[in-house]
Amino acid sequence: MEVLDKISEIGSYRPTNEDACLYLTHPKNKNYKLLAVADGMGGKEHGEIASNYTIQKLKSWFLKKDFSNLNDNKKIISSITRLIKRINKELILEYGENILGTTLTLAIINKKNTLIFNIGDSRAYIYKNDKLYQITEDDSDVWMYYKYGNVNKEDLRYFAMSNLINACIGLSDALCKISTITIPNDYSEILLLTDGVTDLLTDKKLTKIIRTSKKEDTLKNIINQAVFIDQKLSVPKRLKRKYLANFVIPFTGRDNASGVIYIKS
Repeated sequence: MEVLDKISEIGSYRPTNEDACLYLTHPKNKNYKLLAVADGMGGKEHGEIASNYTIQKLKSWFLKKDFSNLNDNKKIISSITRLIKRINKELILEYGENILGTTLTLAIINKKNTLIFNIGDSRAYIYKNDKLYQITEDDSDVWMYYKYGNVNKEDLRYFAMSNLINACIGLSDALCKISTITIPNDYSEILLLTDGVTDLLTDKKLTKIIRTSKKEDTLKNIINQAVFIDQKLSVPKRLKRKYLANFVIPFTGRDNASGVIYIKS
């Protein structure tokens, strides 16, 4: 049974949901799909405007596209890059610089490949051969601690500046930095998650949920764990010994939590 699902949960403390998410199958060929999550920036006003505007523009682009043209990876990368840059400029023209912004993680599935576009710290994962792999990199300063081998990835959540990102849509031209990855369609599942999920759930926890859930319940169980179940997190002593930094403990339901999942039949 194929599963295509999206969930966006406001959480327990935020007054509004600034996340937006989307999944689409192409109206002319169900094998061509678009998945996206956008996380409006909580530190700025009206993050939900930026996230929803971005998602709606992507929806319009995909539904107007002839599915046969979605197999040319280079043209699609070029087209999406231009679209994102245009969205960025339109938001700045309408609201001004440094007013509102959003992250974006986007996956376009064609005949042979999945094209992933990422701006910010939402994440794309694939599940393959009973293992979970993060495909994107977080656009944040703390990600460099992990990338260059200084900090375990699961410990990044405890740094107070972990929510400070250095790439987004809507704030400025300089920050609209798009990462692209092309992978073969040899995975069994693909999952896009905002940081309201990944700040609370480790990759190990995500893997356990995927392995133990019914297909149709996988995303629901992931979001429920992030928003409603106390993960009993604590700052590791090794971090306190090694770094003179401000640490925080992510708490259940502190942020909007959203995801989109595609599970093959």
